[in-house]
Amino acid sequence: MIARIGSAFSVRSASLWPLLLAASCGGGPNPGPPLSAAGGAAQGGAVGRAGAASAGSPTGGAGSAGIPGASGAPSFAGTGVAGASGGAGANGGSGASGGASANGGSGANGSAGANGGAGANGSAGANGSTTSPCHPRAGLLFCDDFEAAIEGAPLASPWSTGQNGDGTVTLERAAALAHSGSQAIHVHGSGFQTLLVYHDAAVLPQAAGKFYLRAFIRLAEAMTAGHNTLLIADTFAAPGTGNALRLGEMNSMLMMTVGGDAHGYLSNQKYYTDNLPGVVFPAQTYACLELLLDSPHTEIQTWVNGADVPDMHVTDLAHENYDALRFGFEKYAGPVADLWFDDIALGTARIGCD
Repeated sequence: MIARIGSAFSVRSASLWPLLLAASCGGGPNPGPPLSAAGGAAQGGAVGRAGAASAGSPTGGAGSAGIPGASGAPSFAGTGVAGASGGAGANGGSGASGGASANGGSGANGSAGANGGAGANGSAGANGSTTSPCHPRAGLLFCDDFEAAIEGAPLASPWSTGQNGDGTVTLERAAALAHSGSQAIHVHGSGFQTLLVYHDAAVLPQAAGKFYLRAFIRLAEAMTAGHNTLLIADTFAAPGTGNALRLGEMNSMLMMTVGGDAHGYLSNQKYYTDNLPGVVFPAQTYACLELLLDSPHTEIQTWVNGADVPDMHVTDLAHENYDALRFGFEKYAGPVADLWFDDIALGTARIGCD
């Protein structure tokens, strides 16, 4: 589905050019383990248990139907115990049908998958939720969950592909690799640039010079010590030039540069003193990346999985009123890479990860 609606902590700029050179041949610490979330199940009353609702799996399997409850004694309606005939909860409901009740319903909303509770019809996609991350919300300008795209066909406007060399940008239909639904964009980064480009003059640039971005990113393998880019914000007419923002990896952690390496920020700016990792995108797990890009106030702010990244929040860095976003892999060091993008959204207010 594509939707389009309607038209801290400050860090001083610091030169990373010598650090980038040093990092290209240095190893970084191992990334942290992927996040996990436990599933759960609710049961009916004491005399005829409702069927248990299964959790959405981390890979997004559908919630299974409840196991029929045991036949119970005559009804204790209104206490969460099964009804007069002691049957299973409402039609053996799956983990999506609501809380325990007089009819011994199944567990409330199922239990959480990796990033959220099961929706009304069980889980879907890698985040275990059928609630679309493209649902309407205040300030939403654009959102694409890629469910309307056709596998094997070129992506429709506002999407195009950059000069991708020997890399590929394809729509992949596989629920286990999607953040929501069953489709996501698969980037096989090989050569210098492999990019999916967003450009819509009706959305960007914003007249106020300020907008928010949200994207879910999944890496096939752990972040590397070399410096590579996963996202570029720039002008459509002059790709990658001027005060282009590049957000990617270095020293096995998240980092960004603006207008070249002279203005670079690791997600742990003390790395060369304490050797500790900053923010790490775990392999084979979706991370929720959010950005505020406010050119009139020279402010850039970064969140990952809803948490602010203080060392990548700057308020004194000039940048463009960007009108193009490029998602993929710009390789400077290390091997080729595979990554997936899903549920990309833009707004005039912070979008969030739900």
